[in-house]
Amino acid sequence: MLKKISSDSWHLRDHGLGFDHELENNFIRSINQDHARLMTEYVIDDQVRQRYPNLKFEFDFEMKQTLLSHFKNYNIHPELAPDTFICSFNGTAHVSRKLLTASLHRWGWFNNETTSKNFKFDLDTLDGHLHDYVGHNTRYYRKFFLNPASHDFFHYTNSFGHVQYDHAQNIYNLEKRITRSFVHVVSETMATSYYPFVTEKFLYSVITRGLFLAYAQPGWHDHLEKYFGFRKFERIFSYEFDSIQNPVERLVSLMSMLSKFSILDSDDWRDLYEMEIDTIEHNYDHYFSGSWIKQLRDSTNV
Repeated sequence: MLKKISSDSWHLRDHGLGFDHELENNFIRSINQDHARLMTEYVIDDQVRQRYPNLKFEFDFEMKQTLLSHFKNYNIHPELAPDTFICSFNGTAHVSRKLLTASLHRWGWFNNETTSKNFKFDLDTLDGHLHDYVGHNTRYYRKFFLNPASHDFFHYTNSFGHVQYDHAQNIYNLEKRITRSFVHVVSETMATSYYPFVTEKFLYSVITRGLFLAYAQPGWHDHLEKYFGFRKFERIFSYEFDSIQNPVERLVSLMSMLSKFSILDSDDWRDLYEMEIDTIEHNYDHYFSGSWIKQLRDSTNV
């Protein structure tokens, strides 16, 4: 993921395995060279710059623009008809996706028609992940991830014909699942990292005029708004979960916030949707007009 492109220049592709709770990244730390130039797909803020004062960070604007432009020719979506609570799409088996799918199942929100899980794991694996992040509180947090049916759930997959990286095609597999769901819980890449990394996944909802929340890194929603210009749905959702650093605690907070909406019916969901229609339309127009590109360029001084 880290490639040397000249004597004093490097390129970190994709997420680079993320950042730990002290904002350390092993690939970046390995560049033991003063005044080296590092091109990265991360939008780097002052916190990270202060952690690596010897490096000159440059944002790979062209790569990020390409990543988020997969859907520019998609402009007709099915009519919104929410008859189920949540959709969520979980491809490769990152730790955070195991946590998310386990939690969705525990809360009774894993709908085989609208939620995918393209991997298998076991109870010991999940326990290990919980212990890594909450230690002696594992027994407490297990209650939010496990139930008597978890063993069988972990050992089966539920796929919608997901083709990795083929987003232009995948949207046609997922569009009806999104528009029939009240909210899309975006399963962002490496939500166990501690620094925001924005991928194309939230756009599946933007281009179908849907509501979304991301299980992502802390501060991800504010980061998305500040640098990319896509607004939060603050009339109906509370984003307190987004500031929680610990990934397990953050997920439990997100699920707890969502729980009050799970008892509503489709008419209630539609009414809440209408309350956010201005933000939904802003995000839709912001993407297809290309104004997000200008926002990203201006906010990163490219």
